[in-house]
Amino acid sequence: MYAYINKLTGAAMLSLVMVSACKKSGGDNAPDPHPNLTVEDVTLFEGNGGTTTFNIQVTLDREPKNAVTVKYATTDGTAKAGEDYTALNGTLQFAAGERTKNIALSVVADDIKEGDDMLTVTLNDPSNVVLVRAQATVTIKNDDTKVPFNNNGYDAPTSYAGFTLAWSNEFNNGALDATAWSNQDGDGCPSMCGWGNNELEYYTGRPQNLFFQDGKLIIEANKEQFGTRNYTSSKILTSGKKMFKFGRIDIRAKLPKGKGIWPAFWMMPQASVYGGWPTSGEIDIMEMVGHEPNRTHGTLHFGPGPASTQISRSTALSTGTLADEFHVYSLEWKQDQIKWYLDGNLFSTVNKADLNGVLYPFNEEFFLIFNLAVGGNWPGSPDANTYFPQWLIVDYVRYYQGV
Repeated sequence: MYAYINKLTGAAMLSLVMVSACKKSGGDNAPDPHPNLTVEDVTLFEGNGGTTTFNIQVTLDREPKNAVTVKYATTDGTAKAGEDYTALNGTLQFAAGERTKNIALSVVADDIKEGDDMLTVTLNDPSNVVLVRAQATVTIKNDDTKVPFNNNGYDAPTSYAGFTLAWSNEFNNGALDATAWSNQDGDGCPSMCGWGNNELEYYTGRPQNLFFQDGKLIIEANKEQFGTRNYTSSKILTSGKKMFKFGRIDIRAKLPKGKGIWPAFWMMPQASVYGGWPTSGEIDIMEMVGHEPNRTHGTLHFGPGPASTQISRSTALSTGTLADEFHVYSLEWKQDQIKWYLDGNLFSTVNKADLNGVLYPFNEEFFLIFNLAVGGNWPGSPDANTYFPQWLIVDYVRYYQGV
């Protein structure tokens, strides 16, 4: 081989080098790589009527030399197709030279207050393009103030044999009656963080958490950071202003629902004449844990402490949930006996003798508490399916004394 190469002429050697150089280059004959494609997140307010168009932008990083196609489809998150937006399923086509396209999403615009809802738009099945970012989050921001409810549901009689109406609050004045109610704000810290139940909310009297609509008191629980807490709500009580001893209490309300949601109407002793909790007692007129939205509980807490002894009973709707419409939660209370009712139907009776000799503290004055807790030992924490905001809607509270 060495001898043969040496015999090559100079011209032949030059020709060989040129052919070799041409084979290495390839240059302008290499295939053109596909452009990159991305889809962008979008966040907009839904509007207050009709529909609002959200344009989801899809972009190529450079002009394509060949026609580009990609399919797209929407997927529900907290936003639901047919309720919050119109579902999409289609194909985008970029002609040569085009770099930007919009997917037009039609969002339902109403005046109903709700949380910020989300859905996703996903790109798939690309042709002549590389999917770099194939999924976008669409956030539909709430810009409304009207809580959705009507007045459907059970309504209590306005009088009872053997009783006379002594006090009521119908919540028609659009403000909290300061002669009867006070706010109890905070998270219980430092003396009782989480209010003794490992609750997760911070209670406030802000209009974001306590307000009035159509003759109803509304307590709203929100998922938001406030202080060191990730949820807010409200708690009101009549301590020092309106006390109760024996009689009948009716509370008409529409409850919230969802895991980690815990509304309550309850009573604590005004004077605690027998000592601290639980010795002086606690009366729970209504408690509901949101993962059992059809069931209400009535409970007495008592005992020498430090832990509570309790008698608790419950009843459940045969169909639907306590969030579907209004129901009336009632307590009938006399010397040495307490009864609980749902929509006028008795479901629990506790007599002094049922405490089996333990001090019976329920013949003293008690005050009312309304609150909507988030999280806690009993309901657990909210999960990914717990929707916010949640509302405890109270139509009235009426107190009847025996005659």
